[in-house]
Amino acid sequence: MPAGDVGEVRDPAAAAVWGLVRTAQAEHPGRFVLVDIDADEDEGAGPDPAALAGVLATGESQFALRGSVALVPHLTRGGPRPPAAAAPASTPVSGSGPESASIPAQAGTVLVTGATGALGGLIARRLVTAHGARQLLLTSRRGSAAPGVSDLVEELTGLGATVTVAAVDAADGAALRRLLDELPADRPLTGVVHAAGVIDDGIVTSLTAERLDAVLRPKVDAAWALHEATADRHLSLFVLFSSVAGVVGNPGQANYAAGNTFLDALAQALRADGRPATALAWGLWDAAAGGMAVGLTDADVLRWRRRGVAPLPADLGVHLLDAAVAHGGGLLVPARLTPATIEGEAPTVLRDLVPTPVSAAAAAARPGAAGGAG
Repeated sequence: MPAGDVGEVRDPAAAAVWGLVRTAQAEHPGRFVLVDIDADEDEGAGPDPAALAGVLATGESQFALRGSVALVPHLTRGGPRPPAAAAPASTPVSGSGPESASIPAQAGTVLVTGATGALGGLIARRLVTAHGARQLLLTSRRGSAAPGVSDLVEELTGLGATVTVAAVDAADGAALRRLLDELPADRPLTGVVHAAGVIDDGIVTSLTAERLDAVLRPKVDAAWALHEATADRHLSLFVLFSSVAGVVGNPGQANYAAGNTFLDALAQALRADGRPATALAWGLWDAAAGGMAVGLTDADVLRWRRRGVAPLPADLGVHLLDAAVAHGGGLLVPARLTPATIEGEAPTVLRDLVPTPVSAAAAAARPGAAGGAG
């Protein structure tokens, strides 16, 4: 995320380091400090040594240093909210850039990558039923050969949509451009939802170049290819499905976290350039919704809860999609954040959401406080 109210994202590729190191910090507490220094300072005399030493002495584990000012990342609650019953679970980050985007209805084709999985199907249905999308281009590596695709197409067609399914590697820029060039002139591409991704979890010391590439390609390379292939098209929506794993640094997911913080930064950089880009750093979806939650063990879910993230039911998730699109920020975090379940020190970005403990003496001193034994 940009450093400060007037900051901007200059290097999405470098932003991937934030996700990777946040995970390394979670796996090896006290071993790493992540410092973002201004590019102009880096080219000149470097950061102010006294300012740097002063911030390091505070014990902060990640910050941006701008002159003598240290900026620490944190989440803030934003709006608009989903329906009242879902509001407590929504924690979007305020964004900047063009006004709120809307999913195009009747205006053209919406591309959804990673669309043949359970989560992709859920999103495709929502585009049709809640946002009026009538032409969908659903892509994945297996395309129509993926399990359940024919049933999904039949359902979406019954809801009034025209559906095309294509087997394409979204990270292959040339193949992606050919696919988009084949769209009929009366159904041009007007929206993109990049939901593709894979995981290959393991502690940071176990990662190899091959394991990094396997996770980064469908996230990072595909997002960049989508950006390049749509730069000259008139889109009203460009949504990148990211993950809160990059925001909080989930143990065992350094490669996945790195890919997602790249997406977060790319969306903000594009939005600053006037394009309708939004990154959604999703929390953990529950197993019924599909996505990366499929196959997680109880121990895996418990690790998420210890980082302050609870599973997200499908019905709440689609409401958060609606709220995020209406919000229109560059980076939003639609998630069920549960600070009360955090064990140990809270992730830096969640610190402002964690209630400050109150001592018994302070509580007793409050006006109207009462005590007793039972």
